[in-house]
Amino acid sequence: MTMQIIRETIKPFDQLLKKQKRRQGEIYRLMNFVVEQLVEDGLLLYHTMTKALLLLSPEETVLYRQDPTALPLLVENWFLVPLSHDDRLLSRQMRDVAKMLERTTDAITHYTIMTTTDCNARCFYCYEMGRPRVPMSEETTQHTADYIIRHCQGKKVSITWFGGEPLYNKRVITLICQRLQEAGINYRSNMVTNGYLIDDAVIKEAVDLWHLDWVQITLDGTEKIYNRSKAYIYKGVNAYRRVMDNIHRLQAAGIKIKIRLNIDVHNTDNLKELVEKLHQEFSNTEGISVYLHTLFEASAGSKAMHDDQKRVFIYQEMEEIRNLLEEYRLVMPARHISKIRANACQADDDQSVVITPSGHIGKCEHFADDHFIGHIDQEEQDAEMIALFKEKREEIDDCATCSVYPNCFKLKLCPNEKLCYAEIQTEKIQKTKRWMSKTYQQFKNSQQDETQD
Repeated sequence: MTMQIIRETIKPFDQLLKKQKRRQGEIYRLMNFVVEQLVEDGLLLYHTMTKALLLLSPEETVLYRQDPTALPLLVENWFLVPLSHDDRLLSRQMRDVAKMLERTTDAITHYTIMTTTDCNARCFYCYEMGRPRVPMSEETTQHTADYIIRHCQGKKVSITWFGGEPLYNKRVITLICQRLQEAGINYRSNMVTNGYLIDDAVIKEAVDLWHLDWVQITLDGTEKIYNRSKAYIYKGVNAYRRVMDNIHRLQAAGIKIKIRLNIDVHNTDNLKELVEKLHQEFSNTEGISVYLHTLFEASAGSKAMHDDQKRVFIYQEMEEIRNLLEEYRLVMPARHISKIRANACQADDDQSVVITPSGHIGKCEHFADDHFIGHIDQEEQDAEMIALFKEKREEIDDCATCSVYPNCFKLKLCPNEKLCYAEIQTEKIQKTKRWMSKTYQQFKNSQQDETQD
């Protein structure tokens, strides 16, 4: 068996870098952007910059361990580079080229719309705590729809319904969708919700009018913990059971559900118990996936993140819980970026905006009271504020050898990107390895199917 190319080098790398020629007398090393993963058939090598994925046979793996330059394909495809090579510089240059090659457009095609900053829950950890509770008015709703129609330039639109609790003012969603439909705009939507206010009528609208593809719902723990931490304004109602039933409703309607589990040093055991209950509740169901999120990583929980012992504990527990989710097939699929990543998120993406209940336009839902770039009733935008959202943090020493560097953006204003630790890097690499294994298995299955045909 010879080396197999599972995934080819993506454009524009294949055109710009060409095949690397080996220089006589040069000492070569593995590029920092290469991730290894053992599989039963050999060793997978993935290049996080070029996106090339290779499989070395067991014999080639032995050669690779002894002298990787004995495998010319690794030099040709930039898995190996000269000892003095500046990996980060090449990655930045390729990112800049990719940015220049992007089709420029003034169209805004992704909108995060905050229907209200009010909510029917009183979560103790809410980052919006203390903000005025303001619903979007019907007039602002109509103006928001008009803004979308003016600025999408007839292209397909994606909308994220956000809050507060977006269903606490669901008329906004209905009115905007009706207006877009009347204008012939092609649109899809998703929602970040606590899931409490979902019922059969909501489901019908979500499918028929809102074109809702998926929702994200946070579960803070098992029944007692959930009901206490959410602290809904309603009395005498088992909110946990209601939300679980609503997840079933969404699933039955073909709407995908992403369940988010917030983890900190205090709730790890309870989350393990919750995962067991989710397994019992949703085993053999489609369209439900679960992921973990460190609570207050960069803000209120920074004390835990700055405490080495607590931080290590959190990430060890996360890995254990993630393994459980894998076993129960509840884990959210490892995300793979199949092109050069040009943006961190909507904040530095010119085709994305956030619209607040007052009609102000921003770049991030974490800044719903300030840092606006404009208003839906005005065409001009604040260029300086837009540029501020694109500013990146200074790189740290660990960036020099981090294998996920090509896909990592740390924006200066982002409250969730202030910190970077070895545990965070390891978690990202583990996600990459899971994707590698899954991709190879899919490749192997497709080959077997072709052989049988």
